[in-house]
Amino acid sequence: MAIAQASSPMPQARGVSTWYRNLALLTALSVFALVVLGGVVRVTGSGLGCPDWPLCYGGILPPLQTEAIVEFSHRLLASALVGPLVLALCVAAWIFHRDKGWLLVPTTLAVVLTLGQAILGGATVLNELPAGAVAAHLALGEALLGCMVFILITACVGPPLFGSTAVRRGGSGAFPKLAVASALAVYGILLTGSYVAVSNATWACTDWPLCNGNLFPTEKLAAIHMAHRMATVVLGLFVMYVLHLGLRRGRQPMDVRLLSMAATALFLAQVIVGALTIWLKFPEEIRALHLALGTAVWAAMAGLAALSLAPRDQAGWDQAGSETVHA
Repeated sequence: MAIAQASSPMPQARGVSTWYRNLALLTALSVFALVVLGGVVRVTGSGLGCPDWPLCYGGILPPLQTEAIVEFSHRLLASALVGPLVLALCVAAWIFHRDKGWLLVPTTLAVVLTLGQAILGGATVLNELPAGAVAAHLALGEALLGCMVFILITACVGPPLFGSTAVRRGGSGAFPKLAVASALAVYGILLTGSYVAVSNATWACTDWPLCNGNLFPTEKLAAIHMAHRMATVVLGLFVMYVLHLGLRRGRQPMDVRLLSMAATALFLAQVIVGALTIWLKFPEEIRALHLALGTAVWAAMAGLAALSLAPRDQAGWDQAGSETVHA
């Protein structure tokens, strides 16, 4: 939250309660933890640690088995913390900030995504982890995280300005649109990585940056794995270009530059950890870290997109009041 407010002429979104912004921060952090824990479930092979749903081996508590405890912890975090927080954030928006459509719409969407992910998670377990359902479960989880980051940023610095130019924090140029596009690019990279995992192509390439000594392997699983790397290179170069634009001193406000700096560091770290995953022969801890860093990059880029569209100053707020998404 400090990043979103650094060097800002507007210390907080007008009319948004401090407690509401704190609730949004807590909810976003809990969703991030949920997605990361879901990655741990996947890399440790704990998806069927509890083979039934919503109970675990027919009981409220799991047996003292590692896989069951890991899977049950994921469910407990989702049902006991994330679900209630998302619902509370939405209800509070409708009660205390019903005049702000830019909070009502995403908080309502967050509730829908949470319900959808819960239903899909249960169906995934009951159908013994079909690949498509596992990938869709992750996609919904990452979408929920992006939605929560959007809510957090807008609650802190103001509504997105879709029809404005100079009054945006990202300026009058193409940067705000590029920031949105780069966030979507990172989401696409995450989906390709998820497909590698669910198709059992993780272990198909035993070296890096080549795949078994080839740039274009012909074996199916190796080609799937390499396609993820290619997508990371192509889309990653675009993301790095956008982050370079966000780092320009004198053209971007301090909060945009700081968030761009954080996203750059996370992206580079994620690439390095991805290489280490292969060089160290796929240890579970490094694979989980790779997934966690990818999720952190997505959160940072979603935040940068929302921040670049937010009002820069008082003129931006006046413009926001005349747009269809208004305070």
